[in-house]
Amino acid sequence: MSLLTEEQRLIFDETIRLRHLNGNDDGLVLLEPGHEPGHGKHHHKLPGNRVRKGENRMLSSDLLGSETPIFVLDAGDPNYDSGEEPYKLRTSRGTALPRADVIVAYKSLITKMTEEFFESSDVHEVGLILDQTEQPLYQHYFVKRLVTLAMDRGNREKEAAACLLSTLYPYHLDQSQIQRGFERLLESVDDLALDVPAASADLAMFIARAVVDDILPPKFIDVTLEGLLPGLRQSDKAADCIDLAHGHLRDRHCTERVLRAWGDPEKSPIDAAKAAIQDLLREFLVNGSVEEARSCLRTLNARYFHHELVKRALVLCIEAAPGNSTAPRLLGLLKVLANSGEVNEGQMRVGFERMTDVVVDLKLDVPNAEHRLEGLKLMAKEVGIYPV
Repeated sequence: MSLLTEEQRLIFDETIRLRHLNGNDDGLVLLEPGHEPGHGKHHHKLPGNRVRKGENRMLSSDLLGSETPIFVLDAGDPNYDSGEEPYKLRTSRGTALPRADVIVAYKSLITKMTEEFFESSDVHEVGLILDQTEQPLYQHYFVKRLVTLAMDRGNREKEAAACLLSTLYPYHLDQSQIQRGFERLLESVDDLALDVPAASADLAMFIARAVVDDILPPKFIDVTLEGLLPGLRQSDKAADCIDLAHGHLRDRHCTERVLRAWGDPEKSPIDAAKAAIQDLLREFLVNGSVEEARSCLRTLNARYFHHELVKRALVLCIEAAPGNSTAPRLLGLLKVLANSGEVNEGQMRVGFERMTDVVVDLKLDVPNAEHRLEGLKLMAKEVGIYPV
């Protein structure tokens, strides 16, 4: 038995039909950067733009060419961090270097990469390099280094760093690594203040911005960061930082104030992308033009941010009045985008996963939001767009 009513099914089918009436997909093939049509050979990349082993241009071949495995985590190493115990030991091919040397090499790489980012603002390149290093357990070093270097620069770099974190999450940066990076920053904020007197205030704003941008949960400040204070050797600056972060998020119109802390939010690529996606979906609900929606999505040119499109489409479905055409029309649009490859399965999955946190806030205005989300998931499974 179909979960879509007969009327909803007709609307859904009409949305799919409009895609075909608008013509074929010529000219809509999504090409990877640097790939030109007409080439006889294709470079097949691993998921998330990962390159195959041996193709990493950032690490020299003399570190990766041996048959001797490196045990990346070693409890006997003096630099061993017990906080990494939940992760399983893994081996990688290379010269039998101590783990400390691997970390030093990684830190050197991300420092150079971050400094180049502040010059070029090339977000795609940063995501590509993070994927190529294939060191997901060390990404908190990148988060800490990015914020630390931004603190010692101007507002433009601080805004760029905040936008970069939002863009990389969750496809290139795991939330647990982002959280761990901010934990390490709080632990070292007293030392950072020796070189950057405003380190406590800057870090507080970065934390508040991360919460506003949905890359850190609000409870992270109350539960995780405050839980660190009793164990810190120096905690004066850390306590001030937590208080300031709380204050930023409790103020009236706090979201707008946080977004404008380092400049006009309309100049932020993340906020611009969010606004463009919201406009795209609302325009589609008004005019029903599938082709116009696809054109707007291509113009946006932010394929690693398509999970935001999925999330906002689901939010509009939940907020819509029961029985109207919003859900079948937006599910139809997502179906078209999934079939054409314009929104890939990974982005679709992330969009649905993000709803777990979003639905908690939606319950304030839509009490049965969780029930409606489950219904949307069932309908999405029925039409083949819910990642299993």
